[in-house]
Amino acid sequence: MNEFLAGPNIAKVATVKKDGAPFVVPVWYDWDGKSCYLVGRKKSSWVKNIERDPRVTVLIDGSDPPYPKVIFEGKAEIIGEGVDDWIEIGKRMVVKYYGPSAGISYLEGSLDQPRKTIRLKPKSVTSWVTPDEKTIKKNPRLAWASRYYTPGSTWYKDLKKEKRGRK
Repeated sequence: MNEFLAGPNIAKVATVKKDGAPFVVPVWYDWDGKSCYLVGRKKSSWVKNIERDPRVTVLIDGSDPPYPKVIFEGKAEIIGEGVDDWIEIGKRMVVKYYGPSAGISYLEGSLDQPRKTIRLKPKSVTSWVTPDEKTIKKNPRLAWASRYYTPGSTWYKDLKKEKRGRK
């Protein structure tokens, strides 16, 4: 999971709007193995949502097999508003997403733009990958977690057989 999270994936951050509706925004992130860090523009609506209601869900997923997925849930915390609060996180992010040359150029050009540093220490972490193509071809029901199956259904009975290694 940590290897996947070290890549230049895009986090989808879900916050709660003032009217209670969900709001999702794609953002860069930094993961240190314990916390997910986000750096948002001070005037961003998702940052304002977090200030009002810190409950968030963050989804980071891959679009190529084995389609890794990680979901963080918890309460986000604004931990700083000054450049000194986010600059090191920002350096890691721009290198990860743009590379060292273009990334540092981008960072230096936007240093005067106000931002807020956000930390999410996940209350829960859920991660999974899809079985490879060979496994799915042989045992298609292994693509779903067994908790999603309705007991007694054909799909459920076939899953039980597949798990026992029979067709």
